[in-house]
Amino acid sequence: MSGASKALYLTRDNGLLEHWKRALKDSKAVACHELETLSAILPTGTSLLWVDLALPGLPAWDHPVWAPLLRHPALKVIATSSNPKDTQAMAALDAGCAGYCHAYADAATLRQVEQVVRAGHVWIGAALMQKLIQGANHAVAARPPAPDAGSERWSETLTAREKQVALLAAQGASNQRIAEDCDITERTVKAHLSAVFDKLGVTDRLQLALKVHLSLIHI
Repeated sequence: MSGASKALYLTRDNGLLEHWKRALKDSKAVACHELETLSAILPTGTSLLWVDLALPGLPAWDHPVWAPLLRHPALKVIATSSNPKDTQAMAALDAGCAGYCHAYADAATLRQVEQVVRAGHVWIGAALMQKLIQGANHAVAARPPAPDAGSERWSETLTAREKQVALLAAQGASNQRIAEDCDITERTVKAHLSAVFDKLGVTDRLQLALKVHLSLIHI
């Protein structure tokens, strides 16, 4: 693990912590047992937070205690589970996590997750990505074809503001960041995203990203 970047590990499972330390070659791993106190002790330079979703009493993603961590400009949150589920992954990613993986994944996989997230991308794993691509394709295929579908671009049905919001969301920007960039409220961002999802036939940010990026590839 690079000395230039630091990581914190939110878990009470000593066995899991030791697994992460060995896999990520982080002999100086710092563990935190309580989410509520994490924001106050977050060391300067911390860039990754690995979260054990089996931590007893862990609040739901919409709890206010998560906000300063998920919105932290320099911090990426990686959610992990010893019993991964697609619904759990989608909830974590939609909340703003930068990754979701098996807590006890092998060392090579955990290091790959770390590298991908540090590079500014989102890790969701090959299996879930395939399902998302299939879901996006099915959603698009289920839409009635437009009269001039051959020349339609992904954003033609959107207003200028909806397109701006959609592009930022597809790039992984949080609602707060989108609101700041567009000089609008977070409530307005949510309203625009709802309209974008309906018009593009997608149901979440990941499908939106796939829709946007795949459409741009084929333009």
